[in-house]
Amino acid sequence: MVKTYPAIFHVVEEGGFWIEFPEFKGGTEGESIDDAMNKAQDFLASFIAFYIDEGKELPTPTDIRKISVDDGFVSLVQANPTKYIKGNKTVRKNVTVPTWLAKRAEKENINFSETLADALMEKIAM
Repeated sequence: MVKTYPAIFHVVEEGGFWIEFPEFKGGTEGESIDDAMNKAQDFLASFIAFYIDEGKELPTPTDIRKISVDDGFVSLVQANPTKYIKGNKTVRKNVTVPTWLAKRAEKENINFSETLADALMEKIAM
């Protein structure tokens, strides 16, 4: 599950960047652009995981075209919060599908568990 949000990268006078995420009222910092982007992804992933753990609805990402900054730049950041979500252990579920569909999916090497997980996340709008 990858989510994308805008981040504001402020250039710090001493060098490096301070990164803020308007939707999450917080941020992080990095010494270089690579370090800043990695830390921004980590920050975003952990915040999204917190919202999911708390059952909170994720905020709608602000349109990047509506954000301006004088001391840096705005970029979209993608993060996958899966590894940070509590209770991320997998569980076995028995499901029933029509024979023809199961055969077709097996023929196309479709992973049933992954497909069900993706469908459930889409269904609950994550």
